[in-house]
Amino acid sequence: MNKHTWTIAVLAALSLLACDDGDGAASPSGGADAAAAADQGSAPDAAVSAPADAGTEPDAAPPSGDVVGRCQYVNRFSQGEECKAYVGAAWTAESAAADCEAVFLNQPGTFEAGVPCGYEAELGSCAVGDMAADGYVLVSAGNDPADCGLSQTGCETFAGGSFTPAGVCMADDRCPEPEPTVGPVFVQPYTDCRPPLEGEPPGAGPDGQVCTPVIVSGCTEPGRRYADYASCADVITQRPYSAYGEVPQVDPEDPRLADEGYLGELAWVKTEMEACACACCHTTSDTPNGFSLWDTEAGPLWIDTIPDTGLAMLAGWVGSDAFGAVPTADNNGFERIHTGTPTTDTARMVAFLERELARRGRAEPEFAETRPFGGPLVVQQEYEPSECARGQGVEPDGTVVWTGGAARYVYVMAPDAANPGAPPNLNVPEGTLWHVNVPTAEPLPMGCGMKYGEAPSNAVQVVPADGAAPALEPGKQYYLYVMRDVGLPIT
Repeated sequence: MNKHTWTIAVLAALSLLACDDGDGAASPSGGADAAAAADQGSAPDAAVSAPADAGTEPDAAPPSGDVVGRCQYVNRFSQGEECKAYVGAAWTAESAAADCEAVFLNQPGTFEAGVPCGYEAELGSCAVGDMAADGYVLVSAGNDPADCGLSQTGCETFAGGSFTPAGVCMADDRCPEPEPTVGPVFVQPYTDCRPPLEGEPPGAGPDGQVCTPVIVSGCTEPGRRYADYASCADVITQRPYSAYGEVPQVDPEDPRLADEGYLGELAWVKTEMEACACACCHTTSDTPNGFSLWDTEAGPLWIDTIPDTGLAMLAGWVGSDAFGAVPTADNNGFERIHTGTPTTDTARMVAFLERELARRGRAEPEFAETRPFGGPLVVQQEYEPSECARGQGVEPDGTVVWTGGAARYVYVMAPDAANPGAPPNLNVPEGTLWHVNVPTAEPLPMGCGMKYGEAPSNAVQVVPADGAAPALEPGKQYYLYVMRDVGLPIT
């Protein structure tokens, strides 16, 4: 490959921010993959689609000898219509129907044997896996050009497939005019300072206020509830949220119920977790529609809702640094360096979680080969840049171009810079030469075609914080990284 005279690569890796996770085993089929991905704080093998009202009913295609069947469902995050076609030779009608029963984050789809996927308006299709074995094709419905880049990213970096554009996505306009962002965007981290609730002591902030970082790894002051001092609605924009999970029955003879020491420590763990943003997804009363996987309000033994793998991550036996961390000094004394959950007392938290794992008969060596948590965030950390494709890079006159649609974040970095990750500590890697982004409140993203070092009128320059960006040297290589939004590289 010929390297561009200015750039070496454009990153493509899709990430979903999360606090922690659960337990699941992957399989070649989409249903189990989806469950495992959800448990790992990542995403299932479904193409990203347009909103539901952008699609149409699937075509009533006749039975085909080339497809075992199709599974239609609605992506619970995007609310868009999607279809999975079972085309691999290893599929049978029975195995495909079983897969469809838990096709997306354990939600069932509608299975039809011998019928291919097809929509009147499609963004494209995504071929995943070995078509001679257990491969399948994902089809996204829609007719909005603004969704094309997201669909391609969802396929190539989310599902690991090969994207074939269709419909409006087949247009070849190098730098189309950006359209306003539809739906929520990732709310950039900020600090929320507000007076303490009536009856609570003064806070440690200015004038007795309670100051709380609004980010998934953020925490309010110890002993207070995060949802009382920060916006969970903003936190949930920083990770996909979906209510699911079951609460196991409590055995009234469980000896833990009579162990005051155990219950006291469990109550402290609950207080620590509810002081942090994880409560926005894992404390029922703080969530929009119910807990996601585990729940601190699920009775006296709520800890039983956390699967073993999730508990191992919380204890620090399995890595989770890809989720990011607020510095302890800025996080009301909570740290998330050695444990998966922020805590004000690492030794105490680890001791309790390790005892709980031992009670379940689990030992740390069992998790030695467990992949770090973070799903696509981990893939993003490990990604090795490749050559820029046609239509991507920084041209000799300084014009920055990319494919895949409009963006809210653009980086030009040294070729050996780490890949940008989760805020607030991994999003501006060392070696970043120039970084611009669109503020949360601005609906219009950036289109390609800007000049290096010149922030568009709707964007702000983050790096360098002051002054001009360093000049690029002709013939030298640089690393271009473009995101539709945090965690959504588009090219």
